[in-house]
Amino acid sequence: MSLKITKHCDERFSQRVAKTKRMQKFITDALYLGMGTNEIKHSGLRKELEKREKEYNAIAKIYRNSVYWFDGETAITVYPLAQKFHGRI
Repeated sequence: MSLKITKHCDERFSQRVAKTKRMQKFITDALYLGMGTNEIKHSGLRKELEKREKEYNAIAKIYRNSVYWFDGETAITVYPLAQKFHGRI
């Protein structure tokens, strides 16, 4: 099964993460290797992501200091993780 990437996610990845031809690999790794909300130690961040997961009916995964959002096997968007959480989650 192939992972789908929305046009919005494609644009945001280029803006917020990197302009690279390996975007598909990054996003696939984020889905399968990324940290889910149940693995986050920082309670404030965990609660905020869980709230947004329910609100938007999506899945958040943290991978390489970015938060990737998925709807099943479709990548929706990506946000950078706030600097204060780098290495602390």
